[in-house]
Amino acid sequence: MTTPISDLNTAQIRRAARQFAGALAAEALLHATARVEARLNADDAGSLFAVDEALSSAWPPDGASPPRHEVIWAAGGAQDLRLSAFDAAGRVLLRRSYAAGTRRKGDGDV
Repeated sequence: MTTPISDLNTAQIRRAARQFAGALAAEALLHATARVEARLNADDAGSLFAVDEALSSAWPPDGASPPRHEVIWAAGGAQDLRLSAFDAAGRVLLRRSYAAGTRRKGDGDV
């Protein structure tokens, strides 16, 4: 599922991370998540810090630390953020894409 966002600014990245954590919680997958991978396609490398901070702060403060996360950056092309959650065995639990200004077909939940 791809959710449109107006631009990949810090506020939009935070919102996408919160929505992703909320989707994991709704599917009862939050505590099974061992790793989150963020693939960021943006012109500004400064957005990497926003993604890192957003992923760390998106998890509910229930005493458990947020899962390990890694951010992969690509410059140029359409601006988007793809978040994937994996369990301890490396299986994909949930995947969401957030695109700047457009909705794309073909991306979906795993």
